[in-house]
Amino acid sequence: MGEGRPLVGIDFGTATTLVTQRLAYGFAETVPIGISTSWIPSVVAATTRGELVFGEPAEAIGGAAAVRSVKQYITDDMHGPLSLGTWEFTPDRLIASLLRHVLLLAKANEADTDDAEFRLACPAIWDGPRRRRLARLATEAGIPVTVADIVDEPIAAGLAWSEGCHERDGRPPEGTVLVFDYGGGTLDIALMSVTEDLDDLEPELTVLSARGVPEAGDALDRRIAADLERDLEALGMRVDRLPDPRTVRALLLLAARRLKVLLSDTRFDRQGVPIGGGFTSFPMLEYTRQRLENAFRPQLNRALEFVRAALCEARLRRQNAPDLTALARMPLEELAGDVDYVLLAGGMSQIPLIREEFLRFFPQAQVEYDQSLETPEESVATGLVVRSDRYHRLNLPRPGFDLVLEWQGRDGRTYRELLYPAFKPLYSADQVFRRESDLAHRYDSQVPGLTGDTTAALRAVSVDGKALDFVVDGVPTPHLPISLRRFANFTFTLKVSGEIYVKDCAYRESRFRVERWPILRAGQRDSVSLSTVHNVLPDQRAVKFTDLYSHPHQ
Repeated sequence: MGEGRPLVGIDFGTATTLVTQRLAYGFAETVPIGISTSWIPSVVAATTRGELVFGEPAEAIGGAAAVRSVKQYITDDMHGPLSLGTWEFTPDRLIASLLRHVLLLAKANEADTDDAEFRLACPAIWDGPRRRRLARLATEAGIPVTVADIVDEPIAAGLAWSEGCHERDGRPPEGTVLVFDYGGGTLDIALMSVTEDLDDLEPELTVLSARGVPEAGDALDRRIAADLERDLEALGMRVDRLPDPRTVRALLLLAARRLKVLLSDTRFDRQGVPIGGGFTSFPMLEYTRQRLENAFRPQLNRALEFVRAALCEARLRRQNAPDLTALARMPLEELAGDVDYVLLAGGMSQIPLIREEFLRFFPQAQVEYDQSLETPEESVATGLVVRSDRYHRLNLPRPGFDLVLEWQGRDGRTYRELLYPAFKPLYSADQVFRRESDLAHRYDSQVPGLTGDTTAALRAVSVDGKALDFVVDGVPTPHLPISLRRFANFTFTLKVSGEIYVKDCAYRESRFRVERWPILRAGQRDSVSLSTVHNVLPDQRAVKFTDLYSHPHQ
């Protein structure tokens, strides 16, 4: 970001949408875009004439004419039309329209958006296609962003916390921070190491692990709504037998959200809300804190298992990786010693049971919300507008760019084979739970499209299509040369520890190690630094028949 350009962050969340800005030489500030709050609900509704309404007015319409958590359709990779009352709209149209409305609200509330640099946030589980879909829809809405301008939500929350500590205390925090970002659609977890740069004493963040789970506030809302429906059934009011069960269930879901928020206040053990929607004959819907905790407990236990998986992943990134069998059996209480701070972010993190459990499992860590913010909901949005010089001190846990093979065919055309897609997790949490060994992303097969032997280039390509240089042992290298042959396997392995293993079709093996995966901004020309590790480069030999075929009859 140029020093004179404002920076605008849009946290398009599953439940709510917030906007922040940072003017030149200024501080991060929230742009109030809501009617009664500084944020708006991520709700879209259709009027009887088919006009789209957003935020609080859409929430007031409610029922079958409204859709909540519209962002979840990107997470679930859904494209089919949605019914809003008697009208149908695609998720992409609803999302683009909502983002356009948010931009107009920000302008109306004096956000400097004309020459601004924009950043958006997304769940840590989103891969490249989902990020590109959001970038495309935002651009259609008048928000000029690329995939490189989209930041993982837990990483943004960690950036906001680190900058807040630095500005409040005059020095950055040092140690390992676990970010537990519990939102409406996803639970996002990041483990980050915060160190101080010895040259300018600025904080530098290295993300050791970042993962997400598509189970968060919405899942709990549905569980509470199911409890409320059973309560009505116990009173002789079966929803299925009502004239409009779809509308009643939508109102029960909205009531569940209100009850969840009200019971986050520890002063009250019981709360009641009306169902609304003109159903005056319905009784008051009541719910207790104990029922909330009982409904939430199984979900929280699963969330803690994913925290454990993130801590396991961080240990696997060490150069001297631990024994995986022992690591898979290690309880959370023992892994918790790796953490110095626990940052609770997102609206769901305000449920008292969450803080209680983290205090129990992490007694040596400082468990807190971001003290520099008014509410935990602002964490991600504030992290989107951190100073650019601090933003570039961020290192990712996996490549934020594609790794590809590129070669020239006999017809003169350039061919490309994708080895690793940007942002793809190197392994799943289930692999850790199953105690699998040697966790890594692998490509091991014959390269399709070859018409003969050739020399290819292994390249890194940014999300906006620009080739990135490698720097191998300090020497700039545009690409790594690879020998390809028909009917022979090519092997590429990318390990959690940062080790890269390559065996080309001439049986030459190369091993490299990357200490950090850099974050790349849109239009930025950067490089990926590698160091060689015990390379074995035998002299190229003539190809034998048995190298290509297993039996003479072939």
